[in-house]
Parts: sequence; C-alpha cells; structure tokens
Amino acid sequence: MAFTRVASLSEVPRDRGLCVRVGDEEIGLYRIGDDVFAMHNSCPHQGYPLSEGELDGTQIVCPAHLWAFDVCTGLGPGEIDEEALPRYQVAIEGDDVLVDITIRML
Repeated sequence: MAFTRVASLSEVPRDRGLCVRVGDEEIGLYRIGDDVFAMHNSCPHQGYPLSEGELDGTQIVCPAHLWAFDVCTGLGPGEIDEEALPRYQVAIEGDDVLVDITIRML
C-alpha cells in the first residue's frame, strides 16, 4: 500500500484531531501550524479515541483519563521510544492529506 488520500487540509482542525480510516487502521490526524501528523488513534490505557481530545500545543489529551501524547513523537510524558504510539508518514499535495500506513514511525 502507498499513500492514500484521507482528508483535505481544510478538514483537519487546529484544536483537536480528525479520525480517519485507512484499511483496518483508525488514525488521528493533527494539525500543527502547516504540518499534519498521523498517529494511532487509540489510547493505550483503555482504547479511547485520542482524536476526540483537545490539542494543546503538540500534545493530544485523551478525553477519558487526561493522558497526553505528543503527536510529533507518539510519546506520553516520561515514556521511552519503545512505548511510543505508532505514527505514520504524511504527505500534503495541494489541499490533499495523504497517509502511508505501511511506513510506521516509532
């Protein structure tokens, strides 16, 4: 699988995430300035969808238990790389946001 169009740039909010699906993967898209980051959408605590939380700087805050994850790194506070949430490669072409789920960035 290669890059798949998942949204338009104008659909990705600046204050929270946008949930999209690529195949069987549910992914949260997060807009920081002119960049978009894609990360696994499920909080590891109890599986709550992270994209429903609020974006505070580069951190998405899980609305269920207030755990925060950096959308640039996939890390929660105090975590090490092995515990990071999977992130995915993003490309922006014009107003199209594309994600490649075969490229996991850990």
